[in-house]
Amino acid sequence: MEHTVDGLGKLVEGFNSVEAALETNRVNEIIILRTKNQSKRFDSLIDIVQKKKIKIIEVMNKADWEYSNRHRVVAICNPLVTYRESDITKFKSSNFIVCDHIQDINNLGAIVRSAAAFDFNVLAIPSKRSVKLSEKVFSISAGGLEKVNILTYNSIFSLIKKLNNLDIWTIGLDMSGETKIKDIDFNEQNVAIFLGSEEKGLSNEVKNKLDLISQIEMLNKTESLNVSVAGAIAMHQIFIKK
Repeated sequence: MEHTVDGLGKLVEGFNSVEAALETNRVNEIIILRTKNQSKRFDSLIDIVQKKKIKIIEVMNKADWEYSNRHRVVAICNPLVTYRESDITKFKSSNFIVCDHIQDINNLGAIVRSAAAFDFNVLAIPSKRSVKLSEKVFSISAGGLEKVNILTYNSIFSLIKKLNNLDIWTIGLDMSGETKIKDIDFNEQNVAIFLGSEEKGLSNEVKNKLDLISQIEMLNKTESLNVSVAGAIAMHQIFIKK
């Protein structure tokens, strides 16, 4: 059953994220910081807002701007709809990116952005012991969180079982993987890529439950990739194969 998490996605900052929220018709109000030299993109955004008859609040003085200094536009939105583990059958024809206790905001935002770009339309995150979906994650994802479905799970082992029941391949990324991801023949198969935490990666208990542990090909002397970079490469490899 669809549900909303209190405040999730209520405040969206930055052009990309605000534009994406406008496309999904979540926006109730726009707040802009006026400057002397407005860009064409800024003017275009205002045109869209006016056509949708959305309220615009203008802040004329930078000292009165209460939001991130990196942005000049924010949107106040209806909370984002999310899903629970029990809703997983809705996505039986989807590709999943499963984050197992990712702790860094920048990593999660980058993973979401890549997921949106490479047709991984479900982001599965644990309900506990994980970085939260904050305004900063929305901003880093550059609108990606508007284009993927968010599914929260309580138990990763229960999630794996449900994915198996839907005939979705479960693939863990690990430097010691027995198969290079570029060599896998997916044959239109829907997949779930599992990404472990920044410090420890995937636990042996989790890896033992997955269909396949795969690695990304790189020079032998190269240290392990950042989790969001590894996730992006893996998703792209699958995207171009399918």
